[in-house]
Amino acid sequence: MIGELARFGSVGVICVAVNYALFNLLHFGYGMGALTANSLAMVASTTLGFLASRYWTFRHAQNSGLAREYTLFFVMNGIGYVITQTVLYLAAQMSLEGKLWSNIALTIGIGLATIFRYFGYKRWVFVKPTAGQAEPDAAQGTLVQR
Repeated sequence: MIGELARFGSVGVICVAVNYALFNLLHFGYGMGALTANSLAMVASTTLGFLASRYWTFRHAQNSGLAREYTLFFVMNGIGYVITQTVLYLAAQMSLEGKLWSNIALTIGIGLATIFRYFGYKRWVFVKPTAGQAEPDAAQGTLVQR
């Protein structure tokens, strides 16, 4: 589990960096609204996150079909998106705007959403193989019966 958390954290750091970079470029560089900028940034970082999660972080998990995993992954991220957007909205309602406050609100929203996503991915998206099912053996690159 420690290795899985480390991989999840690594993917998360990269995706957050992509999200921040795109959010700031679109919001402050191109003048888009904060919610629109975050929406576009999230689509890009979520796509990257899905690929990294499926093929690296949770590679030991049962593959239950790309379409199923992709759909559930985006549902989990959709809920995470609502969490992040809610924090950004509340910050704006409290007149906490500008570069510093927008990024603080984004950080809080991403943090809360990340906690939700990790447990959602483990519970519903990238499930562990059940007893008797084959799972990938990373060292051998083959399937091993458990």
